[in-house]
Amino acid sequence: MRPASSSGARRRTACYQRRVHERFVEVAVPVPLAQLFTYRLPPDVTAAPGTRVRVPFGPRKLVGVVFGEASPDSAFDPRKIKPIERVLEDEPLLGEPELALVRWLCDYWFAPPGEAVALLLPPRMAEGAEGPPPRTRLLVSRPAASENRPSPPPESAPASPRAAPLGAKMGAVLAWLDAEARDGAVDADLVRQATGATLDTLRRLAERGLIQLEHERRLRDPLAAADLAALRSPDLALPRLTPAQHAAVAAVAAALGRYQGFLLHGVTGSGKTEVYLALIEAVLARGEGTIVLVPEIALTPQLAARFRARLGDKVAVQHSGLEPLARQEQWVRIRRGELPVVVGARSAIFAPMPALGLIVVDEEHDPSFKQETSPRYHARDLALVRGHQAGVPVVCGSATPSLESWANVTRHKLALLSLPERAHLDRPLPEVELIDMRAAPAADPHRLFSRPLVAALEATLSLREQAILFINRRGYASSVQCHTCGEPLACSACSVAYTWHRQRARLICHYCDETRPFPARCPKCGAADLAEVGTGTEHVEETLAELLPHARIGRMDKDTTRGNALLRLLGQFRKRELDVLVGTQMVAKGHDFPGVTLVGVLAAEQGLAFPDFRAAERTFQLLTQIAGRAGRAERPGRVLMQTHLPDHYAIRHACRHDVLGFLDTESELRLARAFPPASHLALFRVGGPELGPVRDTARALCDGLERAIAQQGTRVSVTPPQPAPIERIKDRWRYQVLVRSPTRKELRAALEATRAAWEARPSGRLQIALDVDPIQFL
Repeated sequence: MRPASSSGARRRTACYQRRVHERFVEVAVPVPLAQLFTYRLPPDVTAAPGTRVRVPFGPRKLVGVVFGEASPDSAFDPRKIKPIERVLEDEPLLGEPELALVRWLCDYWFAPPGEAVALLLPPRMAEGAEGPPPRTRLLVSRPAASENRPSPPPESAPASPRAAPLGAKMGAVLAWLDAEARDGAVDADLVRQATGATLDTLRRLAERGLIQLEHERRLRDPLAAADLAALRSPDLALPRLTPAQHAAVAAVAAALGRYQGFLLHGVTGSGKTEVYLALIEAVLARGEGTIVLVPEIALTPQLAARFRARLGDKVAVQHSGLEPLARQEQWVRIRRGELPVVVGARSAIFAPMPALGLIVVDEEHDPSFKQETSPRYHARDLALVRGHQAGVPVVCGSATPSLESWANVTRHKLALLSLPERAHLDRPLPEVELIDMRAAPAADPHRLFSRPLVAALEATLSLREQAILFINRRGYASSVQCHTCGEPLACSACSVAYTWHRQRARLICHYCDETRPFPARCPKCGAADLAEVGTGTEHVEETLAELLPHARIGRMDKDTTRGNALLRLLGQFRKRELDVLVGTQMVAKGHDFPGVTLVGVLAAEQGLAFPDFRAAERTFQLLTQIAGRAGRAERPGRVLMQTHLPDHYAIRHACRHDVLGFLDTESELRLARAFPPASHLALFRVGGPELGPVRDTARALCDGLERAIAQQGTRVSVTPPQPAPIERIKDRWRYQVLVRSPTRKELRAALEATRAAWEARPSGRLQIALDVDPIQFL
């Protein structure tokens, strides 16, 4: 062996000395790679974990977050390490509890740390922005009375600016202020609107000392524009808790200060929100805060309005639909401890609560708690993890618990709290009647409505009561088909038919938003024989208007609830400006409308046809939840369910409000079929613009998994590659590989053994995405 040269030894010594004196940190950079990156700290600069830094990444400059010090090994060459360009703050924005939560998320769901850590910050701050700029308004007032009109100057003295003649606009401003604003300052915009004055007019008056101008800082309140009174439930504060509510509050209150997971199972209308409020008040009394998760942005304003009515201005709102500056300002105020109650959708689980005391997950069964894009995570599960890490109780509430949460009760991982009756004991659960559409007489040519349902609607409206009609499909017709060749009009970029939206006069793909007008002839055969097939909320609304021409009808779906339209619609219905509300599953979730005594369900079996082992569970949950909207005030409720499958167990259990019976039946079926919660799943999705490479990549991935499992000798199984139920979306072909295991440990071992293969970026535009504990399979 040739001895090392003296020059080589000197280089190694220099490298070692450089490593000793230089400092390096690991940074999470916002790229889809499951690793941290090492950077050099500039001399005399510190960057503690949780600090944002600007770093070079290839040709780009990105904002990352420091995760900790780097520990280079003996082969480490500091000359190849790029320096941090800038440290963006003196003190870290994120603490160790937040970073620990992200580390857990990355480890469990195999998420890229740079994408995961971005969840902890508002988008503007994740991109490097400083704190939100202050928002101010200009106020106008008259000076004190003694200063209002100065004494006229002597004849020999020059005229002062205050004594100069006033123009018409100036005089109008002073007259208006003297008449309308004697009690204090008013908004300058109001003054300008009332008098026609300009800002320059107001400034010249201020220079003369005739008015005073001052800037007042205004907070960005996401609920400021909402009609809070219209959104609040009439039962803002029950006179006293029921025995069941009191027992639930006492059980959780006894656990404050330590971790304990609870499943609060209460029938619809049982007062779960009142339990949450009582617990939040107990937590606030301890000087601590609460995070409350709701499944959808649409529910946030309503719950926040009720919380604000009870708790005052301590309530913050956090979700991705907020205006960026408002979201950032709320985040900063939460971090300072100014807003100790946070209400929001799944991203609110990352709120920077400085003294967390409780986490609540309302409607814990809802699938929207799972984020379907990278970084994938389930907010309910992450809430339990954060509660465990922080040492605080977590309450998961639902009228229809998920099978996973119910299994955690039987495994003693969650303590069960029950609210078996409605909060007002004189308000029983509504009676449910099944209408077999195979034999029921139809009230319209399209057979959307049965005669019994129309009769019930007429009776309800005659009593000046309200009704909800539920059909879980928006648009007018679910597809358009040629009667000559049988071909449906399909999206050019997706393997789905267009949905016909008659009010917009457009065919729309609900997966890629591609639109086109209704053609005069079939694009395939040229026949002028196109027909609408299926139905949606638009068709139901139109047909109902024909059947009940005097009814005031509203529609609640994705098309009618954009922006503030949702709040306006909810306010109209709550104020009884509408008689009937037609809607998709949006009407089933968490709403409390005192005037509703009738709920009609069209096509109750609709969700059972989905290619998903949870189809029966979701159908049962939706039907039970929508039935619970009826009879929540003084008058009893009634539910009519139209269906072609009246004997299906999910529909039968929903008609009886039999949650426990459904859970027992479905649990046995899942066990027999080895589906969660009796097993654990991971789903690989392979996508790309060409079918052949996608199929080949999925096959190679499956082969690698099978080899690793054979070597490990575990009980993990792999389903051969299959096209996704929707094979093409946005011009990308899609294949799936399902991995199933009886234990999490064995599943993880199989995924880790093949990690290098599926984590490597495939050539070209192919993508491999891993979804641990998948919720959606389309």
